[in-house]
Amino acid sequence: MTDATALAARRYNDLHPGYQLVAAVDAAVPFSWLTLDVLAQKRKPLPVVDEFMLRLCAQGVDTIPDIAAVLGMSDEIVRDSVAQHLSIENLDYRPDHRGTRIISLTAAGTRAVDDLETTAPQRIDLPHAFDRLLWVPSTQRRNDLITRGDAMVRGVLLLPSARTHEVTTQEVTPRTLNRMLAASGQADNTAPRFPHRRPSSGTAEVLSVDEVTRQRRCYLPAVLLVYSAIEFDDVRLNVVVDDLSSSEHDRALAQVGGADRLGISVAPPKGEPDLPPHLLDQRVPYETVRDLQRRAAPFTADPSGSGSSATDDSVTARAELDTLTVRSVPVFEHRELLAHALTNVRRRFLLITSTVRNAVVTDDFVSRLETMVRRTGIVAHIAYGPSDSSGNLDASAAKRLHYLAKRYDSLTVTRLDEPHPHCLIFDDTWINSSFDWLSHRGGALRVYRREEGTLIRATDLVNDRHARYSALIESASSAASDQNT
Repeated sequence: MTDATALAARRYNDLHPGYQLVAAVDAAVPFSWLTLDVLAQKRKPLPVVDEFMLRLCAQGVDTIPDIAAVLGMSDEIVRDSVAQHLSIENLDYRPDHRGTRIISLTAAGTRAVDDLETTAPQRIDLPHAFDRLLWVPSTQRRNDLITRGDAMVRGVLLLPSARTHEVTTQEVTPRTLNRMLAASGQADNTAPRFPHRRPSSGTAEVLSVDEVTRQRRCYLPAVLLVYSAIEFDDVRLNVVVDDLSSSEHDRALAQVGGADRLGISVAPPKGEPDLPPHLLDQRVPYETVRDLQRRAAPFTADPSGSGSSATDDSVTARAELDTLTVRSVPVFEHRELLAHALTNVRRRFLLITSTVRNAVVTDDFVSRLETMVRRTGIVAHIAYGPSDSSGNLDASAAKRLHYLAKRYDSLTVTRLDEPHPHCLIFDDTWINSSFDWLSHRGGALRVYRREEGTLIRATDLVNDRHARYSALIESASSAASDQNT
């Protein structure tokens, strides 16, 4: 699975020197999907008869009978073509000094002969996106956007609009629309289509925007990165749109109140669960791990062309990371490790967390969990609780996990009555961390912490920890079954 949030966190983890990334939050930028009543003209290739009629006029063949004779067509066909170009002012049709009506090219007709195209103004409905945080039209397409209902189901953080009123024609100008159409290539492929006309390779130009006939509120999925200063009290926010950091959205969000408007704060870290002293002595620190991850990451490779040395260094850095038996786990890596575990585990999977939320236990998560427990030889344990009294537990999310456990003997799910350290174990890897594995998004509180975990690859230690926690989960599950019977 490609996790856009984890990707953004990894890519921009070190964006602000002196700050540390404390959270990568699934967010959504407010949009309106507009239907605009516009007057547009589309440049389209000339029909063959029109082309040769204009070319003959340019060569001095200037009467309808003469043009018809050259083309081998009836006068009526040529007369229809002349009438059409008279209406769009490509031609003049007036008597000469002898009283004979002759055809001559206007300046527009001369240009039409030069580029073999003409224009046809027409009123159409033009659908277009409008970014309500930047308060400008946008090139985003309709299928890039989601409804408010979808955003709520996903548990994303809804970013505020720059203004509360509806979009007006003053804010969607022809000049802006034409510039965006040209810059995005829409002029060739998705330009305004004229009813009852066959598609062509011509381009379209918006002449006027007369009315916003319809506007639907929707959202563009994005990522909000939350940074906290290491040496002093300060919070910075960055918005990532389409996998790229957007300074325009950063500035717009700051102008509407930033972290204060969103209720975002950074609290002291809980600290990861205690580790034996000898593991702490072996632990490779955060700075060393981040240096290796930066070198290993494909998007940090040198784009200048010296790709061979960059690739070699990337391979070397990955190999060094894989050989570390006890190392720091940055905050952004937790989601990646959980996704990796679900996809690649072959023997055992164990997860303990305090609570579960619908925004994490999604259809996709449940599907991947089911795929995992169906593998031959897999034994999986999941425990959660006890939740506090603030209602952080989504009962329907917990119910989905229990339902899956009833279908597969290889999966045990239970609720704990006493708090236990959070952890993730898959095969011979143990992640010791206070990270909220199944509730890291979707909560009402926006208090984040500079959490850091530890990855341990030591078979005896992992075996011991797995035996201890799996027995705890099995015992709690048996007790719950006895109570239900």
